[in-house]
Amino acid sequence: AAVDLANRVAAGGGLPNLASPVLLDAGEVLHADIPAEGWRYHAADVTYVEPRAVAVGGPLMFGLVAAGSAIARRRARREAEALAAQQWRPLGALRILATDRRLLVWHDCVWASVWYDAIRELRPDVDARRLDLTFENDPPYCLVGPWAPYLAVIVTTILAVRRGIQPTKAVLRG
Repeated sequence: AAVDLANRVAAGGGLPNLASPVLLDAGEVLHADIPAEGWRYHAADVTYVEPRAVAVGGPLMFGLVAAGSAIARRRARREAEALAAQQWRPLGALRILATDRRLLVWHDCVWASVWYDAIRELRPDVDARRLDLTFENDPPYCLVGPWAPYLAVIVTTILAVRRGIQPTKAVLRG
């Protein structure tokens, strides 16, 4: 479907216009309604409990318990730091509506707008059925699924037109 759409656009055809299942802004046009698995690359707040120990006995026992406790606290802190570090964090199943102005992303029972003007980099990986979107002041998205290449064609077409680049007459093979 992505190759067919890319060929259609390259031949001078437009993106598909669909009836929208949600209320869009006046004049806004829906081009796709697709499912995808999503991730965001960001840090997270992680809390952890420092292990505590009680020493009963003489100075030797106290020293051993204190050393063991310090090692356990250091290990717990390192594990918490690793969990909190920036990494791809799953968003789960997403529904994405691609319009001529934005991506509407259904996540946690609410629609979020991802405006095309905020996208700084688009990295499609057709073989992996993956699309990475990078933003200037927001964590990147990773969208994966059988329709990710189709979405890549739509977003690329819209971004190109918005930046004054017209599609060329080329034929892609799938």
